[in-house]
Amino acid sequence: MSDFYLHAVRASDNIAMIDDSLRDFDKILDTGVIFTRRSRGLVGLGFNGSRYISLADYDKRFDHVNKDDKDLFDYSAYSIYSTKSVSIMIDKTKVRAVTPTLIKPIHSSFISLFKMIAASNDYTSVRMTDLPDEVQVRGNIYYKAFMGVTIPSEEIISGLSPDKLRRVYAKVRELLERYEYQLGVYNVSDMQPIDSEKDVEEIIRRSR
Repeated sequence: MSDFYLHAVRASDNIAMIDDSLRDFDKILDTGVIFTRRSRGLVGLGFNGSRYISLADYDKRFDHVNKDDKDLFDYSAYSIYSTKSVSIMIDKTKVRAVTPTLIKPIHSSFISLFKMIAASNDYTSVRMTDLPDEVQVRGNIYYKAFMGVTIPSEEIISGLSPDKLRRVYAKVRELLERYEYQLGVYNVSDMQPIDSEKDVEEIIRRSR
């Protein structure tokens, strides 16, 4: 059992947006806080609304509740977001996570889409999600809960390039040093540590 959740920074389902993830990662390290949308005065679309922060439970990343639907087989917060963004590992003992009620995926249910729109605008206080591994934390999450950082190495290599992985790793290390965080960096797919450029090259070698 893992002792952490994953928060995908500037969550996106497109690996090409990894630079946006790095920019928000910079801001989070600078302030030491993962802010809710409400705290940032932002609006957005998602079951977490404006007062909660969404996290992926790493232990549930392969809970294939839609196993009979090939288009939704990997429909999870981990597969959609954590494998496309830089993520911060959050200590489970440092936050109070709520497990939302699981409803049908919004892609196959108009009712679920309607419920997400309602949740996005805080019209309901009921916690729900269409992602089987999602948990939600009310309020901001502070740096004392940060355990490490993950990089979607294989996705960067296959979707962008090996050189892009080198640059992403270098940027993550540079930001951690700049803001003086003693956090390890890990490959999100297997949670193996990436401690050096040599480790990056080994991941690239294995991908060929």
